[in-house]
Amino acid sequence: MDGPLDVDEIWKSLGTWGRYQRGQMFLCLVAVIPVAFHLLCIVFIAYRPPFECNQTTIGDIFPHQDEYDNRNTTYSFVYNKCSIDVYSNETDSNSTLITSTDCVSGYSYDVHHDASIVTEWNLFCGGGEAAELAQTLVILGQGIGAVIFSSLADMYGRKPVHVFCHIAMFATTLSTAWSPNSAVFIILRFFMGSLQSGTGLTVAVTALESLPVNSRYLWEIADLVCWTTGCILVAPVAYIFRDLSWRSMQIAFAVGSAYSLLEYWFLEESLRWLLANGKKERAEKIIRMAARMNGKDFDSVIKAASAKAREMETFLTKSNGNPPAETASTPETSMVENSKDDTKVQGDKKPEKYNALTIFKHKRILLNSLIIWYTWTTNSLVYYALYLGSTSLSGDRYINYFLMALVEYPAAVSQWYSIKTYGRRKSCIIFHTIAGISLAVSTVCLVYKDDITELGTVSLVFNFFGKYAITASFSTIFLYTPELYPTNLRSAGLGLASTCSRMGGMLAPFAASVAGVVIWLPGAVFSVMCLITAYLTSFLPETSGHELPTTISELKLWYKANTGSRQKPKKVVAS
Repeated sequence: MDGPLDVDEIWKSLGTWGRYQRGQMFLCLVAVIPVAFHLLCIVFIAYRPPFECNQTTIGDIFPHQDEYDNRNTTYSFVYNKCSIDVYSNETDSNSTLITSTDCVSGYSYDVHHDASIVTEWNLFCGGGEAAELAQTLVILGQGIGAVIFSSLADMYGRKPVHVFCHIAMFATTLSTAWSPNSAVFIILRFFMGSLQSGTGLTVAVTALESLPVNSRYLWEIADLVCWTTGCILVAPVAYIFRDLSWRSMQIAFAVGSAYSLLEYWFLEESLRWLLANGKKERAEKIIRMAARMNGKDFDSVIKAASAKAREMETFLTKSNGNPPAETASTPETSMVENSKDDTKVQGDKKPEKYNALTIFKHKRILLNSLIIWYTWTTNSLVYYALYLGSTSLSGDRYINYFLMALVEYPAAVSQWYSIKTYGRRKSCIIFHTIAGISLAVSTVCLVYKDDITELGTVSLVFNFFGKYAITASFSTIFLYTPELYPTNLRSAGLGLASTCSRMGGMLAPFAASVAGVVIWLPGAVFSVMCLITAYLTSFLPETSGHELPTTISELKLWYKANTGSRQKPKKVVAS
């Protein structure tokens, strides 16, 4: 197994969908479902029902004042959402407003006391911001987790970081069910957010790196289907536990990650990462195991991968005019002599190591990254704002949420067809354009629904269209982003993009409050941001049909030939 090896050719020679790959893809996909559980269960666990002040007495309002204990005077109360107006009704005079006070006897609503954290801890009115803060800090935690765990995954491998995050997420979500107050709940949700991000990002990169170039998009389609399944299952689980405490519901969602305790023994490390970091012995074991499971000859697989690697090496040399040290023998395509300590050494040269700061050192990479970061911010803001607002729409909250999640299935089908037909870049442009126009129409109809009743239904339909399109665009950009970076910068690049998206996610819980003041503003902002994204995406390179780049030099060569209007009909392949 000496000499350069082409990873994509290894997967092709093994059979793209052999028994080994199917098993690994299954493990990656199963992990996606609880990731959706833990993020979106807050829609029901922190549900705020319609409410008003509970009925009270004059003694509750003035417990230490006898002056209001007048037999000739009766008192009446007007109950508002967050205040009570007290009137005196004297026999010979009109009613007089005595005072307005807070809800001294609590609140009344149509669900049981511990149906959600809002009802159990009275997070109404003055304390209402705690529920929004809980979701905002989840998004903040996701951003921090994306930076930390994606960088760790590039340094120490995808598998150990993923398994650690998933087990820790299981423990955290289970512990959340015993939160004694809102402060502890918010802190645990913050940690859950960071671990959820680490779990999701590492498994996505692992799966992406385990497929050859022409099959990578199928992972994202399957990923979206599993994510949607997880989102949809939130509604029936919440409905089943509707008459029990939110704590029971939280335990049910936490159990979805219980299998993480066994994941270490079944999930394998990314072969591409092992080869990029000179881990020869571990890589050979995986290839031999995959060949045995798929019924392939190990020597034939290595022979084909070596031949393709030499071909790519010759191509890169001719493209650059001379054989630069970076590309003549890339760390991902070479495996070294046996090393007892499995050190990451390749000949006399160590594999190139990058970090998040590397992005800021290269102009073309930075410009593309800025576009990606804005796109992620837009997607996160619109996607979660539409989801979190689903239970406030007219009608049954379980059905509304279910339908809002259900539109993601046709989004997956549309994404599959669009990516296969038009590629990543054009698909992003198409879906963001549809989302921008749909949300604009929905907003206009919403503004005038009081004048024309039917416009309320039209607004709801176009709202669902917007959700459908932003889901497809979000899934596409999730596939697109890691393909724009070299191997040892791929997780960090995806992590930074995910971190930037949290700015939008942290604002999403407050969209409903803004709409209560200016009804058209959130929809108008969402629409404009989507249309700007569609324009900016046109400047990115197309990645469809291109093998994943390994080094910065390969990436620059590929960018130069495939960016924006300069994209050539002939594809440039970089291993």
